[in-house]
Amino acid sequence: MLYRFLQIFILFLMKFFWHLKIINKQQIQNARGCIIAANHISWFDPPFHNKNFGKLLKKLHAIPIKRGTIDRKAIELVKEKLLAKESVLIFPEGTRKSSKAKSGIGKIALETEKDILPIYIENSDKFWQCLIGKKRLKIIFGEKIKVPEFSHLEKTKENYRKLAETILERINKLKDEN
Repeated sequence: MLYRFLQIFILFLMKFFWHLKIINKQQIQNARGCIIAANHISWFDPPFHNKNFGKLLKKLHAIPIKRGTIDRKAIELVKEKLLAKESVLIFPEGTRKSSKAKSGIGKIALETEKDILPIYIENSDKFWQCLIGKKRLKIIFGEKIKVPEFSHLEKTKENYRKLAETILERINKLKDEN
């Protein structure tokens, strides 16, 4: 119930303050149990280091990732969620300081054999321009990348990276198409 309340409240805030525009919203209806992959350009990362806010984020099923290392515990937790038919949001770049895909999303996709819903988020790094109405926060949903498109790949580091790069390319392509 808390999750649903926060979802409605945040959607209201985003529409009112950031002039949110959602494109291809119908794609999200089929997102249950898949990997939701979005670009990461905003400076607004969840602050897990704040004890109370970190607890709230964990209650909302956010998974903190240890930066600068391969966080095997987080990868296993993400895989567990996906195999339990829950959806998980992953940023292929891992951090907003990078424009290259990290292999983790490829590894997770190949090992869980879950579809991937690409999303392009535009202007999330332009907080003030959106707030005063010069820009709009735009979320563009793409068509799912279906399991058969990548299930033939062997589970190797090289293929994890290739799939991650393909996912990021599909995300970035959404900007050009819309």
